[in-house]
Amino acid sequence: MKKIIFLLALIFLASCQTLSTLGETFQLIEEDPRAPTELDMNYDSFLDKKWSKDIITPIIELGFFEEKIKPNRFFDISGGKVYSIDESNLRIFDASSGVLRDVLPLDNDKIMSGITIGYNSYVYSDNEGNLFVHNLSSGELKWKKELRDIIISKALITSKNLFVQTSSDVLYAFDLQSGDRVWSKKAQAPLLSIRGTASPVFFEGLVFANFSNGRLAAIRATDGIQLWEKPISVIKGSTELEKLMDSDSPAIAFNDIVFAANYNGSLTRFNIRGGEKVFSVDLSTSKPFILYKDTIIAVNSDDEIVAFDAINGSETWKNSKYKFRRMTAPTLYDDYLYFGDVEGYLHKVDPTTGETVGIQSTALEAVSQIEAFANKLIVQDSAGSVSTFELK
Repeated sequence: MKKIIFLLALIFLASCQTLSTLGETFQLIEEDPRAPTELDMNYDSFLDKKWSKDIITPIIELGFFEEKIKPNRFFDISGGKVYSIDESNLRIFDASSGVLRDVLPLDNDKIMSGITIGYNSYVYSDNEGNLFVHNLSSGELKWKKELRDIIISKALITSKNLFVQTSSDVLYAFDLQSGDRVWSKKAQAPLLSIRGTASPVFFEGLVFANFSNGRLAAIRATDGIQLWEKPISVIKGSTELEKLMDSDSPAIAFNDIVFAANYNGSLTRFNIRGGEKVFSVDLSTSKPFILYKDTIIAVNSDDEIVAFDAINGSETWKNSKYKFRRMTAPTLYDDYLYFGDVEGYLHKVDPTTGETVGIQSTALEAVSQIEAFANKLIVQDSAGSVSTFELK
């Protein structure tokens, strides 16, 4: 009897294998059209690992149909130190050695945002829409605001004010020391949007804010008076899904121009004074982009790296070798671009040509953030680990 069962099991497994082979042969089994592109590993490594720290940030349970939402973890770098949230503490590491320099308290262990450092303050928010500001020297809580609205993007800290943008498209300006609200602006939210908000940007007395309705606003930092608000792109479809135009990429302001981009939309150059469009070219992105000399470099929604002429908007190069690899936003250091991807690889790209220069395998999970500092790359992955690599 046992022999019969064994033979039947073998026949079953063989038939499964045959069906699988037939499916592939006759294209009955479809491949994932958005599967990560296989990497060409014929490149030199360009990093030496210096240190790594496991940072534990618990999953937040909202209790709605047992839905669990991971916080938008991000670290910050200031004064040669790395600041990262670990459960209910702010841990401060030496960027070069990884030595733990200090541990400061947080007022809640259900942190929704990462950490923002500036002007002797550290700022974060929780899953109930509370905003916390602490003294960086003592760890003392300076003030707290119950906004009842989630903040998942990086705060903007200036010498006088703190600016935060919520997930429902409200931009707040607070006095950094007292916590008094200076002004607020609410944009008209669309019926459907993707999860994410852009961080506000400060330039020459103005705050530039991108909203989920696909518009860019220029606002006076002192009193909240809006100078102009313009669409980044035009609607390209008829369904709500096709109308998604979230702008989760922070604007870039330089001299008398400002660049903005959005999902399912465009890269657009505006004049700062009146908001007139200089050019608008097709680009779908939800990641921060960078300005390198006279070139705008972005990662599009298909994880292709695309470069545009910052003067006229023409495409100068495109690198499709990382398609669907869920690339991070680029970071620029010493005339090279650096990215991380879903499989923990780190990449080095020439910003003038778009050619890959180096690929580094690591033990990291999917890379969520990469920053450059003092000839080093500081990287965080989806498991919360923070690691530092030295550039060769």
